[in-house]
Amino acid sequence: MRHPCLPLGLSVACLGLSPCTSSAAGFADDTRLTLNTRNMYFSRDYKGSDAKVAKRAEWAQGFILQGSTGYTPGPIGVGFELLGQFGIKLDSGRGRAGTGLIPNNDSGPADDFGRLGGAIKLRGWRSELKYGEQTLNLPILRSNDGRLLPQTQIGTTFSVAPLDALTVQAGRIDTFSGRDSTNQEKLHMHGSSVTAEHFDYLGSEWQSADKRVQLGYWHAALKDVYQQDLYRFAYQQHWGNALLRLDSGLYVSAEQGQAKAGQLDNQAAYLGLRWNQAGHAVLLGYQRQFGDDDFVALQDSGTLMTNHANNIFAYARERSWQLRYDYDFAAKGIPGLGVMTRYIHGSHVQRRNGDGGHEWERDVSVRYVVQSGPWRDLGVALNLSTLRSTFQSSFDEVRLNVTYPLTLL
Repeated sequence: MRHPCLPLGLSVACLGLSPCTSSAAGFADDTRLTLNTRNMYFSRDYKGSDAKVAKRAEWAQGFILQGSTGYTPGPIGVGFELLGQFGIKLDSGRGRAGTGLIPNNDSGPADDFGRLGGAIKLRGWRSELKYGEQTLNLPILRSNDGRLLPQTQIGTTFSVAPLDALTVQAGRIDTFSGRDSTNQEKLHMHGSSVTAEHFDYLGSEWQSADKRVQLGYWHAALKDVYQQDLYRFAYQQHWGNALLRLDSGLYVSAEQGQAKAGQLDNQAAYLGLRWNQAGHAVLLGYQRQFGDDDFVALQDSGTLMTNHANNIFAYARERSWQLRYDYDFAAKGIPGLGVMTRYIHGSHVQRRNGDGGHEWERDVSVRYVVQSGPWRDLGVALNLSTLRSTFQSSFDEVRLNVTYPLTLL
């Protein structure tokens, strides 16, 4: 299906002409400023004779400054956002660099790096228009936050809720900044060096009054590279004190415009069934790729159900299933403590070096957030991962992440 994204000029016009309210609490009253500190150790031991290096390991300290004002009173409220990021190398080396925590170039890993950005926002009649540097979490674009500093995008975004049950979002992204970068870079498709001028999207989400049924449709286009449609359906039902949720989706992707990355053929479907009760959560999921190409997405911004910390399980023709278990110890009187274990298996992978490739990943994580006292909100997370593959490098991985937020305003 080929649908043009909503022009942003129309979005601005709707924002200005629609009935508005003046319910803003005030520009200064709602101003917030926080400094999130993140200390991360990342180690990956590669296995097999095809590995380019034996090990990558780095340790770094990150600082993420986030500020947001309220809105000025009046029919159109105006506000601003601030996003500052700074990373410091604590331990690295030429032979161990390249984890994605800090920049690495011909002269070796950088001692420090950072960037400062912001956004202006306008609000009126159940809608918001925003321009500047942002971190996005959309079904067709997700800012990758798997390393020291999050990936960001610069562009214009618009959201409106014309009805309580319906939300509509549109946007144009012009550039992005990687997790270990100080610069804004041109957009490109994951796995391709072909760049594009911008990325457009338009999406809508609807849910029933009782929130049991959810429907969504999204269209996205990376100019002259690819276009993608996403259809979503979710249903949830309470069974006593348990909650059962079904999530499903279908991505349909193809080349767009001048097709700078060539002809593209990929359709991806996923189905997940999740059960929650008394602190326990079990997820059983299945995902399948159709067509001769890998899943189509922006660089490091995949949105599939199996796009986790290490692997996307979205190569051409791949079929994957996963079993995940979470437990929240708040059910046992220990709030803040949680564990997760997950196993994913992929098969029928089509690669240039042959068909029938398979892979599997096993993840275990433990996390704890202090609930009270002088160190309240201090978080510690340990993640252990194992990946084994017949067509790419296998590895064992350790991530240790210590976070502490400071409220400045």
